[in-house]
Amino acid sequence: MWWRAAAASAALVLLASVTWVLSAAAVPECSVLQVRNRGGPSAAYRVDFPAATSTRLDPPGYRLNALGYAASQHLVYAVGDGGRAVALTADGQARELGPIRAGREGTWWYPLSTPDAGAISGNRWYLAESGYLYTVDVRPGSRTFLEVLSMVAIEDRSWRSFDDFDVDPVDGELYGIGTTRTGASALVRLDRGSGRVAEVVDVPQLPPLSYGSVVIGSDRALYVTANESGGMYRVERGGAVTRLATVLPMLSSDAAGCLSGEAPPPVPPPTSSTTTSPTSTTSPTTTPSPVPTPTTTTRPPSSPASEPEPTPEPSSEPPLRTSAKPGNFAPPTQERDAESSGHSTGEKRRWALAALVLLIGGSAAVRRLAR
Repeated sequence: MWWRAAAASAALVLLASVTWVLSAAAVPECSVLQVRNRGGPSAAYRVDFPAATSTRLDPPGYRLNALGYAASQHLVYAVGDGGRAVALTADGQARELGPIRAGREGTWWYPLSTPDAGAISGNRWYLAESGYLYTVDVRPGSRTFLEVLSMVAIEDRSWRSFDDFDVDPVDGELYGIGTTRTGASALVRLDRGSGRVAEVVDVPQLPPLSYGSVVIGSDRALYVTANESGGMYRVERGGAVTRLATVLPMLSSDAAGCLSGEAPPPVPPPTSSTTTSPTSTTSPTTTPSPVPTPTTTTRPPSSPASEPEPTPEPSSEPPLRTSAKPGNFAPPTQERDAESSGHSTGEKRRWALAALVLLIGGSAAVRRLAR
């Protein structure tokens, strides 16, 4: 009967193999661009999940963080030192775009310097720094490109760390791995409008570490990387955890994806000097915009609709935003002279001369009478 036992064992092994293959095939692939920081400029990798295989890319030349993937542009946006935006292609080619600027009255010129979390939904780049969530415009050609559109305080009083997030492809909210003050790990959701952090499910299988890289796949599973240990995990929405691989520990990391396989378009050009920014000797060289016609001139503007945007003088405070554009003023009208009453200047002189003659004659007559 030994052959029956052998056959049964072989059948179990075959069934287990088929089950593993089917479960692996059911997990969609997700390729991400990841940066790992161990001091100095970042090292860039392309990581293919769920296999978690890493391919080293050319060094970007910047220390990067807060990555976000703009799927419609096939570009990854990142923040370098000093709050300057950098665009990266899927193969790691980097190009600096310029500083992220304040776009609202009452904020700083450069409100961001070293954000530690980032994600993109459509053409909106969500960045977290110092307890605030910023929304930045990354729509190419927009007048507010790389400007902060809004900001909200993150209400995370009960969380000790919340280092990265990504946009869920279904509900559009931000999700990441947080660590409570008691040292427990949990899947959390960040509301983009209110800044409120809410726990979704406990994840006790995850070590209570800093998870600087968070990417959400098409099946809503999170691929996360622990900075201190280098462990890579797959976290399902219900809280199940699968350890995928281990890389060298790092000071910080960030990732963005899932990357599409289409060829990327040209990288957006650096921000033009016509946008509002303080004087800088390292700003990109662009053709200066013509200075608008002063509003005190009596000549009407030639074409208000095509009037170029003005170049405001930089100052320590951001300029006030107004709805009216320079050059859209009506030409000044000539007011009637306050002394004009229908008489010409020559006529006024003749009357004055006549009055003077009468005054002299009257004086002479009074003197004669007095004698």
